[in-house]
Amino acid sequence: MRRRRMLERSQRARETRDRMGGGDFNPAGMIRIAGFGAAIVVAVAVYIGFHRGGETIYDGRWGVMERLIRPIIFGANALELLALVFAGLIAWRVWKKMQS
Repeated sequence: MRRRRMLERSQRARETRDRMGGGDFNPAGMIRIAGFGAAIVVAVAVYIGFHRGGETIYDGRWGVMERLIRPIIFGANALELLALVFAGLIAWRVWKKMQS
């Protein structure tokens, strides 16, 4: 009798949690999304590298990107700072998701 009550309580709690908002924390899904994002970044970099064969990246319309690689503060450029900001936001989001 005791085991049955415990199972019923856990079942009710699971149903309530599902109704209230969302699924469980799924780290495998986040890893897949991160891998997909990295693949997109690599594909874009390879495309730009092959598309601009012998010329430098700063000659054409990609010249605007030169501003992103100039050192801003303590030798870090804007791309590195943006990567740190995005990594911090993702880590904060994961931490908040694990807390709830």
